[in-house]
Amino acid sequence: MQNSLVLFTLIIAIAVSGCTAPTRNTGDWTAQTVNPLSFQEGFQDETIMVEQAQALDEMMQKIVRSSTIKHAAVGAAVGCGLVVVTGSNAAGCVQAAAAGGLVGAISGNISGKRDVARRVELVSADALVLSIRKSNDKLDQVNENLPALMARQNEEVKALKELKASGSIDTKIYQMRLTAIRENRAKLAQALLLSSQQASTAKDNLQEAVSQGQSGLEWHINAIDQMERQTLSARSMISLL
Repeated sequence: MQNSLVLFTLIIAIAVSGCTAPTRNTGDWTAQTVNPLSFQEGFQDETIMVEQAQALDEMMQKIVRSSTIKHAAVGAAVGCGLVVVTGSNAAGCVQAAAAGGLVGAISGNISGKRDVARRVELVSADALVLSIRKSNDKLDQVNENLPALMARQNEEVKALKELKASGSIDTKIYQMRLTAIRENRAKLAQALLLSSQQASTAKDNLQEAVSQGQSGLEWHINAIDQMERQTLSARSMISLL
């Protein structure tokens, strides 16, 4: 990407060397202000934005892995009963689960002969909290930067069309930059779509854990549901030209 950026900047410098190029203010893209630095800044902004969106997708994949029910835990939970164990049989149940290689599936507080409710942790709620917060931070970056990037690209495309119409830029140069913008938008859209799909999968995983007896996942489910909606909303900002 860096080599392509340098090469493209040099080509643009030659192509628009006859155009005036006063200082460009943020968001002020016109045919008269397009210059090699403008194109270089566009490449850099797009590269950063794509990296942020792809990093979000990777974080959402981690959430899916963390939210997936561990088979060993399910086996132990089924073997010992999902809801209640008694003081007289709980120890034997734990030993049987451990003997079968089913580790870490049972937690409870046994007191004498009283029956106690045992909470089953099929997924790590604490690990999920950390992953969700990191993903939210990355999603905030995307939501903060994406509208400005879309607006800037739209202005750049308009400026390129004006340059092409006036004969100030070669058709091949125009097409090269337009193709780059389209490709970067497609990468952004794909990463955000995948992130929303990962969120949907993670939400289903947690709901399955709840149905299997794990409690305390309401916040996690709501937080992931919100991320799913926000990533879809960000995706809707992107037109593929």
